[in-house]
Amino acid sequence: MAEVMSMEAIRAEAARLNIDLSAVDWNSIRLPPGEDCGIISDDEDLNEGDQLEFDAGFGSIIVVDNLPVVPREKYDKLEGVVRKIYSQIGVIKENGLWMPVDEDTGKTLGYCFIEYNTPQEAELAKEKTNGYRLDRAHIFAVNMIDEIDKFMNVPDKWAPPEIKPYTPGVGESATLAYW
Repeated sequence: MAEVMSMEAIRAEAARLNIDLSAVDWNSIRLPPGEDCGIISDDEDLNEGDQLEFDAGFGSIIVVDNLPVVPREKYDKLEGVVRKIYSQIGVIKENGLWMPVDEDTGKTLGYCFIEYNTPQEAELAKEKTNGYRLDRAHIFAVNMIDEIDKFMNVPDKWAPPEIKPYTPGVGESATLAYW
């Protein structure tokens, strides 16, 4: 870190080097990214030591589908089960688990959103719990929320895949051996 100098010391050094400080365009000075050079911000809304939360988009949010549909009286129990499963993988943000409820019936809709502190935790949660069997009827389908666009852009009409004829690779024979 650079040495911190008082304004008097800066004026004295500028005078020694014959620099007219009134001619310096202070707004054109830019610090290297991530370096404050010992200069404390004078912004009124920032206090020394405050941590700014960095919003990296939706990369740290997963969607867990195929949850049980339960009435309001079982909501807390289901939320507790889901939280227990997913908090073992990473840190879920405060208010980072949201299970929507149908306004008419008061029942959950069978899916939830979980926001982790990092995209890496979310990706790990997806890998570890996609296909997780909660019970016989509920096997989780887990996706990153960023992948939802991929599912929303599925063509309306199904087109069969292109069938390519088999061509043997190097060292393979076109004849099949039967046992």
